[in-house]
Amino acid sequence: MEISLLVPVIFILILLMLSAFFSGSETALTAASRVRLNTKEKEGDERAAMVNKIRDQKDRMIGALLLGNNLVNILASALATSVLIKVFGEAGVFYATLVMTLLVLIFAEVLPKTYAFHHADSMSMRIAPVIRLVIKIFAPVTEMVTWVVRMVLKIFGVDISKVGAGSHLELLRGVIEMH
Repeated sequence: MEISLLVPVIFILILLMLSAFFSGSETALTAASRVRLNTKEKEGDERAAMVNKIRDQKDRMIGALLLGNNLVNILASALATSVLIKVFGEAGVFYATLVMTLLVLIFAEVLPKTYAFHHADSMSMRIAPVIRLVIKIFAPVTEMVTWVVRMVLKIFGVDISKVGAGSHLELLRGVIEMH
């Protein structure tokens, strides 16, 4: 393989690993046990405290992880399309779509999410410092996206700022009733 194709292929593999990181992180942070992390935080575990802080800002966390995941997936797909067009001509678009769909689905979505789901507590504490940094870096963009989403929803008569407290009370009531 010539160097003009090898470099983008290596970059695509790196982007797929980043995608797996973002996907797995989202699952780990949302699936981790709040009770166990609160207990660890009370025992002085700084990583558990960091995970709890990150999860307290769920909108920012999800926004940053989705932004990161979309950036790397789209860039990886664009690079794959470019490489496969060089190799196969216009048919490269079809091959890139097929190959990237399979690679992203298996290695950047299902595999990391499955692992993260089964190791949520430990993984969430390992990744917390990196995720905190990602949230800070992406904050301006995620704030803008959140604002745009809220405005579009308002146009359609949906005000998500009014959803908060009542739904939490209903959830709490449901948990108590189930107990």
